[in-house]
Amino acid sequence: SSRRVGPLVSRNAATFPESLIDAELFGNVRDYPNPGMRERCGLIGEAAGGTLFLDEIGELPQDMQAHLLRVLDSGGAYHRLGESGQRTADIRLVAATNRDTDSLRRDFDARLSLRVSSSGLNERREDIPLLIRHLLRRIAREDPDLGARFFTANDEGELEPLLDPRFVEAMVRHKYTSHVRELENRLWQ
Repeated sequence: SSRRVGPLVSRNAATFPESLIDAELFGNVRDYPNPGMRERCGLIGEAAGGTLFLDEIGELPQDMQAHLLRVLDSGGAYHRLGESGQRTADIRLVAATNRDTDSLRRDFDARLSLRVSSSGLNERREDIPLLIRHLLRRIAREDPDLGARFFTANDEGELEPLLDPRFVEAMVRHKYTSHVRELENRLWQ
């Protein structure tokens, strides 16, 4: 798709303030819907020509899912709040949810054409040591003090986390109820 070179706008749908979901998605003119609100293009406008990734789409109320249908069906047509003119945005919508897709509106769910399911950590325990290393490397990039404390350079000069094999084994044996976020939270315990 030509959208691959466009912007990637990512947002967790569970974080939308309920009274401002339309403004978050579609944008608004200045002082609308509340006095003092700044003008903004919304996530749809930001993602124009690219991809909008909405994580936890199952948390978006069903009536708000319906508001996205027009964008998906009518060549990207939408209205910013407080604006009479129609806008268009050529976007690719990518969504993720940990809920059963039965919780989505059927007409909205039908527009999400490509499905990828991910097994839980209990079904892919062999990936846990790799995920631990990946998560720790990301943490070290974000906090160099932690990186200096818990990493050492390998023969190629790359930083490797100092991991006790018993710790890794305990993380592999743990019964997980969800995905990588649970693993990441356990690393901080």
